[in-house]
Amino acid sequence: MNNFIKSTDLSGESNQLILVIDDKDAEVTPQMVKSLTEDMIQVIAKHIQIDRSKVKINLTSEQSVKKIVIYIPVVNIPRGK
Repeated sequence: MNNFIKSTDLSGESNQLILVIDDKDAEVTPQMVKSLTEDMIQVIAKHIQIDRSKVKINLTSEQSVKKIVIYIPVVNIPRGK
């Protein structure tokens, strides 16, 4: 019996984490983005099988809102234990 849901069963949109920072004075440095990404990947990888080699990061800034979008390709999601 297979205990995984294949990533092909999931929408591409569901493989994204979006962090919105609405503080206009917040300084989002490349090191901060890298650290946040690494931490989130570590936590997610404890529970879901992901493809770390294909992780993509996008940082955008519009007026007072900064958005970090991390695309994390899911390989398999274990079903209930």
